[in-house]
Amino acid sequence: MYSIKKIPVGDQVLTMITVNTPQLDISFIDYGAAIYDLQVPDKDGHKETVVLQYQNMQQYLENKRHLNASIGPTAGRIQNGVYTIDDTTIQLDQNFLKKHTLHGGVDALSYTFFDFELLEEEERVQVTFKTVKKQYFQQYPGNQEYEIVYTIEGLNITIEFIAKTDTPTVINLTNHAYFNLSGNLRSTIMNHEMQIHASTKLALDDEMIPYAVESITDTIYDYTDMQPIQKPGFPGIDDPYMLDHVGLDTIAATVQDPVSKRRLDVYTTYPCVVCYTDNFPQDDALAFDRDNVLHMGVCFETQNPPNGIYVEGVESSILRPHERYYHKTIFAFSVEE
Repeated sequence: MYSIKKIPVGDQVLTMITVNTPQLDISFIDYGAAIYDLQVPDKDGHKETVVLQYQNMQQYLENKRHLNASIGPTAGRIQNGVYTIDDTTIQLDQNFLKKHTLHGGVDALSYTFFDFELLEEEERVQVTFKTVKKQYFQQYPGNQEYEIVYTIEGLNITIEFIAKTDTPTVINLTNHAYFNLSGNLRSTIMNHEMQIHASTKLALDDEMIPYAVESITDTIYDYTDMQPIQKPGFPGIDDPYMLDHVGLDTIAATVQDPVSKRRLDVYTTYPCVVCYTDNFPQDDALAFDRDNVLHMGVCFETQNPPNGIYVEGVESSILRPHERYYHKTIFAFSVEE
């Protein structure tokens, strides 16, 4: 079953859509097509929140850390906020270090009110968020249509990322959920265990701009075997992992909490997962009166390689008018025995 609630926040009104099933409870807001709350059971069957959550709704309108929001038109950073397609050069919003583009710009999809539709069936509930952006939204060329489709079935949350354009442009969509499987944010993620099926990642320069593919075998970034997130020399991760295998029939990444026994497996059609371990906490207060400290959450931002238009040998994310952008990611929860 589901419910819809209007929430006045200053001079804005947010719409919250809550879906309750025997397996999990999840709430969305139309602003940013974002996940507001997600509750799944622990080893004792107790449902608790497993995503970071702000203390009040005003914080979602500001959302400096893109908490649990849909990201686009382009996820990640674009070098110098500029790219060229077919001899046409596009200058984007330079909202990172006043030089590069981050997550589509200062007023991108994560700061957009979406329309939504609901479909309830016997075994699943589907929430579809839609928006249309006119020519030069955040300086991106072309008129663009976006759909973010969440499907809740059992303990699985599937996200479909869909887009169309009438002018060649760059599109790279993701979701920026911050996961914390301890339950109600009672601890950081440092005792969580993680596995990422990737033996390479994108190398980053001093300004966090991806520029090449590099091997990470036997380095501090190597999580091909299940291991604690925190390990000797742990630098904090904000890195694009290039998956060894792509497709919904193979696990891309896993995180699990040894105390609650909650486990999350990530499946995706994307070739890349940006793993981010919440290295730069903002001054925003969190729910449950938790301190907003380092490493409260971990993100698995499935996407095409960020800055791919400048990285040799990877997907460029160029979308043309005759093409349909489509990718799918599954967040599959379970409880370890």
